[in-house]
Amino acid sequence: MIPARLGSSRLPKKPLLKINGTPLIIHAYNCAKEANLNVPIIVATDDEEIANIIKDHGGIALMTSNQHVSGSDRIFEAIEEFDPHKKYKKIIHLQGDLPNISGNLIRKLAKVINDPIKEIVTVIVKATPEEFHDQSVVKVAAAFSKNKPEINDLGKAMYFSRACIPTGNADVWHHIGIYAWQRNILERFVSLKPSPLELSEKLEQLRALEAGINIYTVITSEHPIGVDTHLDLKKAENYFKDISYCLLYTSPSPRDS
Repeated sequence: MIPARLGSSRLPKKPLLKINGTPLIIHAYNCAKEANLNVPIIVATDDEEIANIIKDHGGIALMTSNQHVSGSDRIFEAIEEFDPHKKYKKIIHLQGDLPNISGNLIRKLAKVINDPIKEIVTVIVKATPEEFHDQSVVKVAAAFSKNKPEINDLGKAMYFSRACIPTGNADVWHHIGIYAWQRNILERFVSLKPSPLELSEKLEQLRALEAGINIYTVITSEHPIGVDTHLDLKKAENYFKDISYCLLYTSPSPRDS
């Protein structure tokens, strides 16, 4: 599921902004398709224009309230409408402003959440030094079973912050805001009021931690682009231009096929 709202203070109409001719929300939708999980891909939105674009691309779009304070609240409304009999017990929660998440990374989330003990699963990558004190980058202090965690290792989130955490010599982890949920945990989560730490940090995942819900972290080497500013939009445009060039350059000519 992909929550997408039209309102954005820094990038007005962000989901509709085009990257190399394709709306941002469609790039995110295509990431979900690439995972090939053979489950419905649903965009939960509060805007008819977003819904129509998704439908024009053959996708499922559900209209939700414009009063939701978080993407998790929005996808819960959508899944309850789409699947009132609770056929689907697990939910992959992507973001409409992450245009280059790989299908492989989404499949990793799906694999880990198949363990019913795992309540919520998310993804982390080593932060770059430039990101340490960048408040637009969410960091996570995570605990692991070994001192030198590696790619694909599973940890447990202790805290999330926009500040640089932890201090000292420990690794700083950049939180990539995609999740896998046990559906009953999502239902519990949205029944909770926004918590003090959530309101202070403006990070909804802290509501879960304050309620005693475990969030597990999977390490990746991917460093996807989160589009929040005009600079991010330019980075995404350059990324997809490079990809297009590579595809064009490596495609065989008619004489070679």
